[in-house]
Amino acid sequence: MLGLFFGVFLLWLSITVASGAFSHFLQGRIYSQPADGFIWRAPASGAVITLTLGLWMMLDYGSPGIYRPIHELQSYTPDNKKASLKPDEGAPYSSMTITRADGKKEMYFKQPGTRLEYKSKINMPLPSTPVEIEVDEEGKISVFKPEKDAKGNYLRRAGQALVYKDERGRQMIEGGLGALVINRPGATLLVLFLHVLHFFAWFACLWFLLEFQPLHAFGLGAAFCALLTIFFLPPILNFTETVSKQRNKPEIVATPTKAS
Repeated sequence: MLGLFFGVFLLWLSITVASGAFSHFLQGRIYSQPADGFIWRAPASGAVITLTLGLWMMLDYGSPGIYRPIHELQSYTPDNKKASLKPDEGAPYSSMTITRADGKKEMYFKQPGTRLEYKSKINMPLPSTPVEIEVDEEGKISVFKPEKDAKGNYLRRAGQALVYKDERGRQMIEGGLGALVINRPGATLLVLFLHVLHFFAWFACLWFLLEFQPLHAFGLGAAFCALLTIFFLPPILNFTETVSKQRNKPEIVATPTKAS
């Protein structure tokens, strides 16, 4: 847990130094002079952004994998902490039988310590676009097939991954094969709110604390928000989930044996 607090401190320090130095430099170029009070403005801005991301981390700590960034939300599968968790509840399948383009079938197994990495017995990774996916669910085989258009071509909608569906209408997506797409409307709305809050935190800091003009604050806020969300937020949440997993790991209590 101390490691998580130290990580938050490093996050605040990084945001303070990077955004503060950039803002100070940019204001010296586009305005007559940078805003006064840089020494306190930069740390205060860093604190506001860090508190916003800290809220995100807190939610992800309590429910790992549920509150990922919007570009990861559909394909992300949380760790199966409970042995009773089923694929319909978000757990990945332990194995899948893949039909390759040449018609041959091969079984792939989920790799320990990974989320959705599958390999064959000879350590080969999943093919990029399987023709068919079979999973064993308590003795019943479910078959997932890729969506196709009227001409028989793979149906890839603009901005979306190829969807695999079974006879019950359940879905997997290319890039997230091995786990069902679980619809969580409430979690999705909360993630959208976190994205909006993150942007407005940047916008407010750049406008009110760092004293950029509103239009400049809006554009820079959008840029900083996108940069942090795409490149830095996923590893931050990965670290948070690792700490959560370690802290919630069940203790193994040795059973005392009777002396003979």
